[in-house]
Amino acid sequence: MGSLPEDLQVCLVVVDKDSTVLFEQNAKKVVPSASVIKVPILVELIYQTIATRFKLNDTHRLTEEEKVGGSGDLQYELPRELTWEELAVEMIRTSDNTATNVIIDKIGMHNVNNMLVYHGYKETRLNRKMMDFAAVQQGVQNYTTAAELAGMMYAILTGKITNEASCKKMIEILLTCIDVTTIPRYIPRTIPVAHKTGTLDYVRGDVGIIYGNNPLVISVFVENFESLEYAEKIIGTISKVAFDTWGE
Repeated sequence: MGSLPEDLQVCLVVVDKDSTVLFEQNAKKVVPSASVIKVPILVELIYQTIATRFKLNDTHRLTEEEKVGGSGDLQYELPRELTWEELAVEMIRTSDNTATNVIIDKIGMHNVNNMLVYHGYKETRLNRKMMDFAAVQQGVQNYTTAAELAGMMYAILTGKITNEASCKKMIEILLTCIDVTTIPRYIPRTIPVAHKTGTLDYVRGDVGIIYGNNPLVISVFVENFESLEYAEKIIGTISKVAFDTWGE
């Protein structure tokens, strides 16, 4: 893949459909997950529907008290009923923080972490809700590694983290992500990319599946960047090189 910028901290894993690690760098370094943590949240949500605790087409009435700021459109909408599938889509499509927190309240933060432990993810943890500034001030953060998120996305790709039908549903939801500034940035628009991005002032991340002739899982986190756009271009360039080298 060549050399990566020395002024950046890049954590990266590229995996093919046969689980071969094609490239990795700082793969096991623990990083703040930002909104990429919404992938494990989605997995646990789907798990609970499989366990028939509730159905994706069951509804929840959004209240004013549940709304939080940051990304997403639900904070601006009047209280209304949404299905759990609609909330999951918004959590991924626009990284909606209100939808995410409603889902966390429904499925339980401890259940997300128990699922992660069960599947052997040692570093990925959901420790706070979105926009919980009090927790942030106390040093509470959500964490992951590029390797663990790549592993989770690979398990979704291959239908192994839940069952095949539910993994297809997760991929369907992940394909709705509208943020095209990172992994999809330089990928032809005819190539589907199922992914979830994350952004904090000090980290930009993305994990996804590029559906070329040879599907690739890419998990990348960039730290120590001079500007958000620079970090996004780096992620986009890495993804394009990986696609051109192994995915077409």
